[in-house]
Amino acid sequence: MKKLLLVLILISFSSCSSQKTKLNGLKTCLKKEDITILEKGLADFESRLGNKYNGMDKEESYIQFLSEFINNDISSAFFLNPEMESTRKKIKELGIWTMTVVSDEGMEAEIRLDGLEPEKSVGILTLTNEFQNCLIDKVSNDGIKNFLAVRTKVPNLSSGLTAKYILDGIDEKDLKDETNRLVIALGIYYEFSLNLEK
Repeated sequence: MKKLLLVLILISFSSCSSQKTKLNGLKTCLKKEDITILEKGLADFESRLGNKYNGMDKEESYIQFLSEFINNDISSAFFLNPEMESTRKKIKELGIWTMTVVSDEGMEAEIRLDGLEPEKSVGILTLTNEFQNCLIDKVSNDGIKNFLAVRTKVPNLSSGLTAKYILDGIDEKDLKDETNRLVIALGIYYEFSLNLEK
C-alpha cells in the first residue's frame, strides 16, 4: 500500500513539473506574474493564427503569418481584434516596452506649403533593449537572434524588414520552441498592434 502511495505521489509530481512552460526560462528576464501574462498573450495570438489559417498546423501558420506580414497582406483588423484588447492592454503595461522617438536629425526638414507647422514625429513603441538582449540569450534560432540584435541597434527600423530576418532563417522545427514563437508574437504581432492603437 505504501508503494502504491509513493508511486501516485511521484506521478503527480512528474505531471506537475511537465506542465511547466518553457517560458519559465524567462524568469531571469521577468517576474513570474509577467511570464503568466506573456503565456496568455502567446496563447491568444496562437488562437488568432489558428482562426486565420484554419487547417494549417501551428508552425505552418507562423510561417504564413510572417510571409503575409512582410508583404503587407494582413488587414489591420487582424491586429486590432476587440476580443484581444484586454490582453494587449496587459502586455502593454509590462515593463518590456519603450517609446522610441524618430529623430529628424540629419533629415531634410518638412516644409508645409500651407504655412502650418509640420507634424511632429510620433514615437514608436518597441521592446526594450534590456528585454531583447535577455531574449537573445534564450532563443535557439539564429534568424530570431539577428531580428532582436538588429532591433536593439536600430529600434525604429521597419517591422516588415526585420521580420524578414526571421522568415529567412526559420523552419517548422524552430517554431516548436515556445520562446521562439513568443518573440514573433511580441516583436511583430503585439508591437505592431500596440503601435496601431496609438
